[in-house]
Amino acid sequence: MPLIFSDPIDWRDLQNKVCLLLSQSGFDAETEKVVSTPRGEVEIDVFAIDPRSIDRISYVVECKNWCNPVNQSVIHAFTTVMNETGSNIGYIVSKAGFQKGALRYIDHTNIKLFSFIELQNHYYKSWMVNFFAPKLESYVERCNLYTEPCNSARDRAVAGLNETNRAIFRALVDKYWCFIFTLEMMAGKINYLMKVNSDVDYTSINWSEFFEECEKMELHFTGLPLSEILIQLRDVLSTITIQFDKLFDDDIFI
Repeated sequence: MPLIFSDPIDWRDLQNKVCLLLSQSGFDAETEKVVSTPRGEVEIDVFAIDPRSIDRISYVVECKNWCNPVNQSVIHAFTTVMNETGSNIGYIVSKAGFQKGALRYIDHTNIKLFSFIELQNHYYKSWMVNFFAPKLESYVERCNLYTEPCNSARDRAVAGLNETNRAIFRALVDKYWCFIFTLEMMAGKINYLMKVNSDVDYTSINWSEFFEECEKMELHFTGLPLSEILIQLRDVLSTITIQFDKLFDDDIFI
């Protein structure tokens, strides 16, 4: 499956991408939050609260963009921060992994250790249903109104066009309908399954069909992270929408 973000370029980029991942997965997250403790103020790389949990579970995240694996002493210090801030769960995200002592130390604790790729995989489903699918659906919605099989408002408006513009409209539909249908079905499927069955494995999405349809539109997305793909789809769908909109004097869907 595609990754959500590209590799961080430095520690600040790692910190910002971790915060963005949590925010887009439904958390209230912020970077470099200053928290008071019995020993004074402590700055936390990323602090997050899950507003969906009854007790507003809190997370502290430490980001290590080091070239060497994180050792056990870092975990000791992090445990102290967790205890003194009253946080429920702690994550340490490391570029170079963790030493064996660090891995042993977290047994029977509320601390989890991740690489950035592992953290993305951990929140993949949550990110897909809370951010990717809703955004994609909002970007493709107006295009779909123009190309879907049945839409009475569109049909009335098209009937009122002159012959030249009707031909342009039909050509646009022929060119774009399969691409738009593929995107609409992907977004709709994710949203629908999320509401019906929360145990669905979103890592099983058929990305090959998605990429093949994008290639037909000369959109070369293979190897790109999903966050960048989503931005490009937003821009492409906006351009397509403008092509349809300019055929009509008014907003035909109001």
